[in-house]
Amino acid sequence: MSDSAYETLSSGICPWLQAPLLQFEAAHGAGRLGHGWLLAGPRGVGKINLALLAARRLLEDADGDVRFLEADEAAVAMAGRHEPADRHPDLHWVFPEPKRNTLTVEQIREAAQSLSLTSLTSQARVLVLEPADAMTTAAANALLKTLEEPGADTYLLLISHQPGRLPATIRSRCQSLSVRCPPAAETLAWLNGAGKHPEAVDWIPLWEAARGVPFRAIDYYRSDFSSFYKELETAFCEISTNRTDPQAVADTWLAGDIEAVLSWLSTRLQSIIRARLAPGSAEGRDITSSVLWNAWKPLSTRFLFEQQKNVELLLGQLGGGINVELAVRAILPGFRPKEGS
Repeated sequence: MSDSAYETLSSGICPWLQAPLLQFEAAHGAGRLGHGWLLAGPRGVGKINLALLAARRLLEDADGDVRFLEADEAAVAMAGRHEPADRHPDLHWVFPEPKRNTLTVEQIREAAQSLSLTSLTSQARVLVLEPADAMTTAAANALLKTLEEPGADTYLLLISHQPGRLPATIRSRCQSLSVRCPPAAETLAWLNGAGKHPEAVDWIPLWEAARGVPFRAIDYYRSDFSSFYKELETAFCEISTNRTDPQAVADTWLAGDIEAVLSWLSTRLQSIIRARLAPGSAEGRDITSSVLWNAWKPLSTRFLFEQQKNVELLLGQLGGGINVELAVRAILPGFRPKEGS
């Protein structure tokens, strides 16, 4: 019988997560392991894998080498990680309930109550929040009480895609563990194990669209992102040649994965800007054959710079209270030549 998603993610690790794991274990070994830890990094980099493995080691008082997860098994486990499974009785793993995007105050209070009880195994007690960014204000206030007065051998692992969204009072009570994307060559080599026919998968555009985030690239591959990629180019060409209404395009994108759209747009803007500045480079020669190269010719390089900056700012504030719909509806019309030239 195959391992559950929880078993996979708590017993193996993605290769690039080994460094932060060693940092965590070094603090543990030196007696500097605080009660609160903030695992920060982009969505899709595998922070939950790191958190579950660290939690299991605390709960079972284990250390030593750990096997590396292959891309395919890691992706399957990530997709099914919230399915019911047997877990350690002293692991309290909180994530948004179905059809909700927030962690509620009731969830946090229930977890805090569980942490106050005697350990069922005479070892540690661990709370994992996935993601801590999703806490409501009331939930964050409830968690703060536990962070201020944690019980003995009690640890809180807060997963955060956007740590700036967390209250300063919570961030200041946690040790930080930064989780970064692996280098391009390492990521692409690892991703080759995520397709049934690796030789037929061109991971580079998926990796670019995912901004180097491994599991996001896999999600794009499994959701036929290549077709989506072409649809985005077509839509922008039609906007830039006044053949479609930007607001109609916005309606379609806002109803889907707007983060994927904005990530792709930022990457595409960067590529065309670099190609304009260095037309003789390999990237410059490649991008000039794209349909967007001609469609965006009437747009000034300065305008493209400004739009790329706006898209990056919007990406950094997703989920932080900004009105995404208004921002997207304001950005798209600018790609009409008469407005962006």
